[in-house]
Amino acid sequence: MFIETYYDERSTFCATSDEPAIPYPELVGEELKLWKRYLPTMRELENVAFWLHDNVPHLVMEQLEKAQKTPRLFDRIEIWSRTGDPMAVGVIGGKQTRYFSIARWGDAKLTLEQVKKRLWERP
Repeated sequence: MFIETYYDERSTFCATSDEPAIPYPELVGEELKLWKRYLPTMRELENVAFWLHDNVPHLVMEQLEKAQKTPRLFDRIEIWSRTGDPMAVGVIGGKQTRYFSIARWGDAKLTLEQVKKRLWERP
Protein backbone atom coordinates (compact mmCIF):
# COMPACT_ATOMS: atom_id res chain seq x y z
CA MET A 1 0.00 0.00 0.00
CA PHE A 2 1.20 3.47 -0.92
CA ILE A 3 1.46 6.01 1.95
CA GLU A 4 2.62 9.61 1.66
CA THR A 5 2.55 12.16 4.47
CA TYR A 6 3.21 15.87 4.04
CA TYR A 7 4.01 17.14 7.54
CA ASP A 8 7.18 19.24 7.48
CA GLU A 9 7.88 21.49 10.45
CA ARG A 10 10.77 23.13 8.55
CA SER A 11 8.49 24.61 5.88
CA THR A 12 5.59 26.27 7.62
CA PHE A 13 3.04 28.57 6.06
CA CYS A 14 1.63 31.43 8.11
CA ALA A 15 -0.61 33.99 6.43
CA THR A 16 -0.97 36.35 9.39
CA SER A 17 0.39 36.68 12.91
CA ASP A 18 -3.05 35.61 14.21
CA GLU A 19 -2.72 32.16 12.63
CA PRO A 20 -0.52 29.31 13.76
CA ALA A 21 2.26 28.16 11.45
CA ILE A 22 0.95 25.41 9.17
CA PRO A 23 3.46 22.60 8.56
CA TYR A 24 1.63 21.22 5.52
CA PRO A 25 1.83 22.25 1.85
CA GLU A 26 -1.06 24.33 0.57
CA LEU A 27 -3.05 23.08 -2.41
CA VAL A 28 -3.52 25.96 -4.84
CA GLY A 29 -4.16 26.65 -8.51
CA GLU A 30 -4.04 23.78 -10.98
CA GLU A 31 -2.95 21.28 -8.31
CA LEU A 32 -6.06 22.04 -6.23
CA LYS A 33 -8.36 21.81 -9.28
CA LEU A 34 -6.87 18.49 -10.39
CA TRP A 35 -7.12 16.83 -6.98
CA LYS A 36 -10.70 18.02 -6.53
CA ARG A 37 -11.66 16.53 -9.89
CA TYR A 38 -9.71 13.30 -9.41
CA LEU A 39 -10.92 12.75 -5.82
CA PRO A 40 -14.60 13.74 -6.17
CA THR A 41 -15.98 12.27 -2.92
CA MET A 42 -15.42 14.65 0.00
CA ARG A 43 -16.41 13.84 3.57
CA GLU A 44 -15.70 15.83 6.69
CA LEU A 45 -13.68 13.98 9.30
CA GLU A 46 -15.07 14.67 12.75
CA ASN A 47 -13.38 12.08 14.93
CA VAL A 48 -10.23 10.37 13.64
CA ALA A 49 -10.28 7.42 16.04
CA PHE A 50 -13.97 6.63 15.51
CA TRP A 51 -14.25 7.04 11.73
CA LEU A 52 -10.98 5.57 10.52
CA HIS A 53 -10.02 2.94 13.07
CA ASP A 54 -9.86 -0.04 10.69
CA ASN A 55 -9.59 1.77 7.36
CA VAL A 56 -6.29 3.63 7.53
CA PRO A 57 -2.63 2.72 8.05
CA HIS A 58 -1.19 3.58 11.46
CA LEU A 59 1.17 6.25 10.04
CA VAL A 60 -1.75 8.10 8.46
CA MET A 61 -3.77 7.84 11.69
CA GLU A 62 -0.88 9.47 13.56
CA GLN A 63 -0.75 12.33 11.06
CA LEU A 64 -4.49 12.90 11.21
CA GLU A 65 -4.52 12.87 15.00
CA LYS A 66 -1.60 15.34 15.07
CA ALA A 67 -3.37 17.70 12.65
CA GLN A 68 -6.68 17.42 14.48
CA LYS A 69 -5.16 17.99 17.94
CA THR A 70 -3.11 21.07 17.05
CA PRO A 71 -5.18 24.03 18.30
CA ARG A 72 -6.55 26.40 15.63
CA LEU A 73 -4.66 24.67 12.82
CA PHE A 74 -7.62 23.73 10.59
CA ASP A 75 -11.32 24.51 10.74
CA ARG A 76 -11.96 20.96 9.60
CA ILE A 77 -10.30 17.95 8.00
CA GLU A 78 -11.82 16.34 4.93
CA ILE A 79 -11.16 13.00 3.27
CA TRP A 80 -11.17 13.36 -0.50
CA SER A 81 -11.36 10.04 -2.30
CA ARG A 82 -12.17 7.68 -5.08
CA THR A 83 -12.11 3.92 -4.61
CA GLY A 84 -8.77 2.88 -3.18
CA ASP A 85 -7.14 6.32 -3.34
CA PRO A 86 -7.94 8.70 -0.44
CA MET A 87 -6.26 11.94 0.63
CA ALA A 88 -6.68 13.83 3.92
CA VAL A 89 -6.97 17.60 3.48
CA GLY A 90 -6.92 20.31 6.14
CA VAL A 91 -9.38 23.14 5.42
CA ILE A 92 -9.31 26.74 6.62
CA GLY A 93 -12.43 28.80 5.88
CA GLY A 94 -12.74 32.55 5.73
CA LYS A 95 -12.90 35.03 2.88
CA GLN A 96 -11.18 32.48 0.68
CA THR A 97 -11.15 28.80 1.65
CA ARG A 98 -7.67 27.28 1.75
CA TYR A 99 -6.69 23.61 1.51
CA PHE A 100 -3.60 21.79 2.81
CA SER A 101 -2.36 18.24 2.05
CA ILE A 102 -2.00 16.12 5.19
CA ALA A 103 -1.59 12.58 3.80
CA ARG A 104 -2.40 10.28 0.89
CA TRP A 105 -2.64 6.51 0.95
CA GLY A 106 -4.08 3.75 -1.10
CA ASP A 107 -3.54 1.46 -4.04
CA ALA A 108 -1.34 3.56 -6.30
CA LYS A 109 1.22 6.31 -6.02
CA LEU A 110 0.15 8.85 -8.62
CA THR A 111 1.99 12.02 -9.50
CA LEU A 112 0.10 15.16 -10.41
CA GLU A 113 1.04 14.55 -14.07
CA GLN A 114 -0.43 11.04 -13.94
CA VAL A 115 -3.64 12.41 -12.40
CA LYS A 116 -3.82 15.00 -15.18
CA LYS A 117 -3.38 12.28 -17.81
CA ARG A 118 -6.07 10.07 -16.25
CA LEU A 119 -8.52 12.97 -16.15
CA TRP A 120 -7.75 13.86 -19.77
CA GLU A 121 -8.27 10.25 -20.93
CA ARG A 122 -11.57 9.85 -19.10
CA PRO A 123 -14.63 10.37 -21.38
